[in-house]
Amino acid sequence: MTNKSEFKTTFGEDIFRYKYAQGPGDTWSKLCERLVDDVCGTMGGKMTAIMSKDDRQQLVQYMKDFKFIPGGRYLYYAGRPMHSWNNCYLLRAEEDTREEWSAVTWRAMSCLMTGGGIGIDYSRLRPAGKALSRTGGTSSGPLPLAFAINEIGRNVMQGGSRRSAIYASLNWQHENIISFLNSKNWSNLIKEQKLLDFNFPAPLDMTNISVNYDDASLVGGLENNEIFLKNVRQAMETGEPGFSFNFGAKQNETLRNACTEVTSEDDSDVCNLGSANLGNIRSLDEFRSVVHLGSKFLVCGTLRADLPYEKVYKVREKNRRLGLGLMGIHEWLLQRQLPYEVNEELTKWLEIYENESEKAANEHCDRFYISRPVAYRAIAPTGSIGILAGYVVACSVQ
Repeated sequence: MTNKSEFKTTFGEDIFRYKYAQGPGDTWSKLCERLVDDVCGTMGGKMTAIMSKDDRQQLVQYMKDFKFIPGGRYLYYAGRPMHSWNNCYLLRAEEDTREEWSAVTWRAMSCLMTGGGIGIDYSRLRPAGKALSRTGGTSSGPLPLAFAINEIGRNVMQGGSRRSAIYASLNWQHENIISFLNSKNWSNLIKEQKLLDFNFPAPLDMTNISVNYDDASLVGGLENNEIFLKNVRQAMETGEPGFSFNFGAKQNETLRNACTEVTSEDDSDVCNLGSANLGNIRSLDEFRSVVHLGSKFLVCGTLRADLPYEKVYKVREKNRRLGLGLMGIHEWLLQRQLPYEVNEELTKWLEIYENESEKAANEHCDRFYISRPVAYRAIAPTGSIGILAGYVVACSVQ
């Protein structure tokens, strides 16, 4: 790595070159400039700016300094004719009909082909073996549809390089929950083939699965819930299924994106991500400014991002869901010689994060007379953008 590199590590530069650079002459600075112009500016003179020039210039600088980093889809599509800036889509199989099976399959493929991950809740599909009145047959249950979506994901590689990210969930009271719990118990032969070839096809190998728990699951205590205990045992053995807890007023928010940091009860909802990097931010005032501009950036994204089909536009307009996240917290603590725990100083920063993200987003929405967001923050995984910023996860094998 030369001293002229914009990145802290060669790994970060390699990720930029492999995933986000548009040609050998591209730079991180150029990407930041064209992305902010696309999302908040004039789109190369084609549109009226929707953020002031001063704010745009400051936002570009924060991005160049890795103080604010938009989600990976923003980075990939920066300056491209298509603006699929949203990372993930939240879907539901809404009714057990042939038409809906076809429709949810189409919705899933449409989303995956933009590079976005998907999550699907299959809980409304009738169990296997139930009579089908129109055809005289019997229901196959939800698992075959989940298997079919998994195979779509296997064969959809957005841009020829981005693997599909898929999440599937089922309510704990569904009659097929035991089959769902065991659906990734692969045979020893499949496990051996997977060790030899990671891409060897296996049931639901493109999909993370999770069980939905609601208020009814708490009756008698989760510790006495037979399904929950089986779920825990299964998760300890194979790592899946996971757990999705939806209680009280959030009981219907069973929809998740592939990384599960965003929740919704509305089919075809969408996440909209960016992260403030505490490790590179030196003061409360600067942090407030980063949160302010990052939130406005995400609002602009809800006005200009291209979406895969019409329903997503309608749900986005209704919810305008934002996901401003945080990264670099551990580095922030190390810089202050603080232990890895919440402390008084971090609490002050988190209060600014909460208050300024809502204030800035609401003000920007009010400026354009559009709906305010139903959510403002989401702590998303920061794999690629964390590497760009210079954070490398180290693993030890014992």
